[in-house]
Amino acid sequence: MVEPRDWSELSAGDEFAGYRVEERLGRGGMGILYLAVEPGLERRVALKLIAPEAAADEVFAKRFAEESRIAAAIEHPNVVPIYAAGEEAGVPFIAMRFVSGSDLNRRLAEGGRLEPQRAVALTAQIADGLDAIHAAGLVHRDVKPANVLLSGGEGSEHAYITDFGVARNVATASGLTQTGRFVGTLDYVAPEQISGGTVDARVDVYALGCLLFKLLTGEVPFPRDGEAARLYAHLNDPPPAPSLYAPGVPMALDDVVARALSKEPDDRYPSAGDLGRAAEAALSGAPVAVPEHTVATGAAATRETATAPTRAAEPTASTNRVEPGSGPGGGRRRLLLAAGAAAAVLIAVAAIALSGGGGGDGSGGEATATTTREEAPKKKPKPEARPLSEAQLIERADRICTESKDRYNAIRDPESEFSADVLYAEELVRIARPRIRDLRQLDPPPALAGPYREYVEAQERVLRTDEEAVAAARQEDDAGVEAARAQRDSEDDLREQLAREIGLEVCSVRQ
Repeated sequence: MVEPRDWSELSAGDEFAGYRVEERLGRGGMGILYLAVEPGLERRVALKLIAPEAAADEVFAKRFAEESRIAAAIEHPNVVPIYAAGEEAGVPFIAMRFVSGSDLNRRLAEGGRLEPQRAVALTAQIADGLDAIHAAGLVHRDVKPANVLLSGGEGSEHAYITDFGVARNVATASGLTQTGRFVGTLDYVAPEQISGGTVDARVDVYALGCLLFKLLTGEVPFPRDGEAARLYAHLNDPPPAPSLYAPGVPMALDDVVARALSKEPDDRYPSAGDLGRAAEAALSGAPVAVPEHTVATGAAATRETATAPTRAAEPTASTNRVEPGSGPGGGRRRLLLAAGAAAAVLIAVAAIALSGGGGGDGSGGEATATTTREEAPKKKPKPEARPLSEAQLIERADRICTESKDRYNAIRDPESEFSADVLYAEELVRIARPRIRDLRQLDPPPALAGPYREYVEAQERVLRTDEEAVAAARQEDDAGVEAARAQRDSEDDLREQLAREIGLEVCSVRQ
C-alpha cells in the first residue's frame, strides 16, 4: 500500500486502492491520471486521483466525489464509462475506461484544423455525449478539445467526453453550487459563467460552439492577449464567422456557430444535440428532422423549460450580426478596445486565478472566478410574421443594402481599394457577411421566391470572390487579389441584373 504522502508520485508497480500502476498519463487542473491494471479482471483502466492542491479545498474535494457518483450512472457510447469511484487513504479517486488513442487537442496540434465533414461528425458525437450528461442533471462546464478522447483512425474517430473534474450536479443541495463561482477554461467559457448568471446545460452548448469553431479554423473564437481581454470578448464581442478564416467552410456553418455563441442563453440551441444536428444539416443542405428540445433534467434544465416555445432551426441573423473587428483576424483592432475595457471587466470579475495544466489544452488554462450577479438582459423582440408582400420585400431588402453601403462608405479608402491590404479586405468582407445573412432571413412572396433565391445566391458568390481576395491578400499575392476582384466584377454583373428583375433599387447598384 502506498503511503498517503506518496500517492501523487506513483511509479510503475505501485498499488493504489488495489490498482497496479503502469505509468503516469498526465496531470490536469484537478487530477493526476495514471494508467493502471484493475485487480481480478486484469483490464487496463485510467485511474484519476484528485490533485494535492484541489484536495486541500474542501469544496473541490466534495465536488470530485459527488460528480464521480453521478457520472458512474451514465451509460452512453460518447461518455467515458466510470468503473469505480471511492476514497483510499483520504484520497478520492475514479477508475474509468482507458481509451487507447489521443485527445482532440493533441490531434489538432499535430494536424491542424479539420475538414468540415470531420469537424461536424466529431461535434455531433460530442453533442450526443453532452446530452446524456445533461439528462443526468450534470453540467460539464469545461468542454474543450483536451477533454475529448479519440479512438480509431482518421475519418473514423470515436469521440468520448471525459474529465468531469469541474462538472457539478447543479441539483445538489450541498454547498457545491456557490453563486458566482465557475471553474472552466477561458477560451470556452460562457458569458453567464463570467457574469455570475444562472448556469445550466446551455453553458456547455456555448462551449461546444467554441469547440466547433476551433475544429473548423484551428483557432479559438476570441484569441486575446490576457485574461481580462478574453473575458471581455466573451461578454461583448460578436461571434466570428469560421468560413472567413478557413477555406471550404460553408457559410451555413457560420449561422450554427453564431447561434451557439449567442450572448443570451435563450438565443442558443436548447440542447447540445440540437447544435450537432444543425451542423450536420448545414453541411448536407437537408432540413433538421428532429424538433428542437432540451433533454436536461433537474436544475440542469432552464426554469422556463416547461413553457418555452420550440425555436426555429434557423437563427435570427440580426441577433448575432458580425461587426468589423470581430474574430481571430480582427482581434488586432479589437485588442485596444478590450484592453481599455479591462477595468470594466474587473468590476464584474472580482478575482481570477489561473491553475496550471488545464488538462493539457494549449489554448488556455483553467480559471476560477468570483463574480457579481448582473441584471438579466431583456428578451429580444421576435421577428415579424412572414412571408412578406412584394412591397415589403423590396423595402426591407433595400434597407439592408442601404445600411451596408453606409458602413462601406464610412471605411472606404481609395488607396487600399486595389491593393493587397489584409485588414481593409477583411473589413469589406465583414460588411458584406451580415448583409447576406439578413437578406437570407427575408421570406419573399411565392411569386418572387425563385428569383429572390437566385439573387441571394448571386450575393453569396460575390462574397466568395471577396473571401478569395482576402486569402490572397494574407499571402501578399497581388496577382491573386487582382484575379479575385476580376471574378467579382463578373459575378456582380449577374447580381445587379437579378436585383433589377425583382424590383430592388438600392441593391441593384454596385457597391
